Amino acid sequence: MSPFAVTALMFLSMLLLMSTGLPVVYCLGSIGTLAAMFLWGEGALDILYFSTMELMNNLVLSAVPLFIFMGFILHESKIAKDLFDTVYLWAGRARGALGIGTVLICALMAAMLGVSSATVLSMGVIAVPAMLQRKYDRRLAVGIVQAGGALGFLIPPSTMMVMYSFLTGVSVGKLFAAGVIPGLMLAACYAIYIGVLAWLKPEVAPALSKEELPPLDVKLKSLGSLILPLLLIAAILGTIFLGLASPTEAAAFGAAGAVLCAAVKRRLSLQMLSDACRQTFSITGFAGYIIIAALVFSKVYTGLGATAMIKQMVLSLDPNPILIMAVIQLSFFLLGMFMDDIAILFMCMPIYLPIVVALGFDPVWFGILFVINMQMAYITPPYGLNLFYMKAVAPPEVTLPDIYRGAIPFILIQAAFLALMMCFPEITTWLPNKIFD
Repeated sequence: MSPFAVTALMFLSMLLLMSTGLPVVYCLGSIGTLAAMFLWGEGALDILYFSTMELMNNLVLSAVPLFIFMGFILHESKIAKDLFDTVYLWAGRARGALGIGTVLICALMAAMLGVSSATVLSMGVIAVPAMLQRKYDRRLAVGIVQAGGALGFLIPPSTMMVMYSFLTGVSVGKLFAAGVIPGLMLAACYAIYIGVLAWLKPEVAPALSKEELPPLDVKLKSLGSLILPLLLIAAILGTIFLGLASPTEAAAFGAAGAVLCAAVKRRLSLQMLSDACRQTFSITGFAGYIIIAALVFSKVYTGLGATAMIKQMVLSLDPNPILIMAVIQLSFFLLGMFMDDIAILFMCMPIYLPIVVALGFDPVWFGILFVINMQMAYITPPYGLNLFYMKAVAPPEVTLPDIYRGAIPFILIQAAFLALMMCFPEITTWLPNKIFD
């Protein structure tokens, strides 16, 4: 069989297994291992061993559990609630102000956490009931938190950017810098949408009543809760962008800073540390198994030469580069509806990246496009993870159809934003070029 035929058979077999409901790690790992055994016999064990060691010995990936730990420390220490309380006090009587403030808090948490799940869980418990209590539309309330939580993919520090760097060799610092402006722009797009919707339909996002407005001294006092989170964000990103620390060192500094923040708030306890560690180990272990399985899967068709063959086949067609990029983004979106983002990264990037580079595109820009697409995947039915995180913490009156429908307007905003980033790559590349060149 030709390398192309083997690769196609592997992908089809993997999709067939996934249709049975088997977890993606078993689908990727079993097909990759069986294909390697069929092709190279005992050499399959070598592929499994070296894939595992490649994961364990990589210093870049060690930033992932540190960022996740930092996120859950901040989640367990209720710092998110302090931020939301501040936003609530300053919301004023503008329509949709509480929803816009929730987007702002999600953006701040994204800059501290690096993971989507902690933001959605925190704001699902805090912000959604608060908005529903003030007569916000249920679909809008859950949509705001789901889309806002997904900003953790794009606003640095992002664990997905760390994994992309591990696989492609692109600088993590450049990826972090490239995500800053698009991340803030996307958060602004959400805020504009909420503001316009509240102006057109006041009943979906009503303003606070006069009785709920606090006195000025209470509002000024609440600003103190912003000091520690802003210092932590500045410490993490500032040390990276100024060249004072690598992303891994900054992640360690951030994890220690999160513990210090919890201690300053007098909320640090052994139980809180235990809960944060348990959730960190769970997510990191889950991600690690998927990475190993996906590495085995991708190394088989890469070793066969399928990657080079596909690249040559695509380039021989003399394609329109923008058309190829659009097809790649569409494939990411379709896969994201059914597959885990980590699996998509490790399965597709060995095929797509050589084509992208050969077409003359910047791999930093391509990485940001991929991250935006995975952000869409997290809120896209039927299997977007943020949809299920939201269902786990939402009030009983919020149904799963409410959660699905609430995500749709924000998916459309993300799709339009992805098209904007494709048309104007300078938005993505300007800051990393300014800092690192």
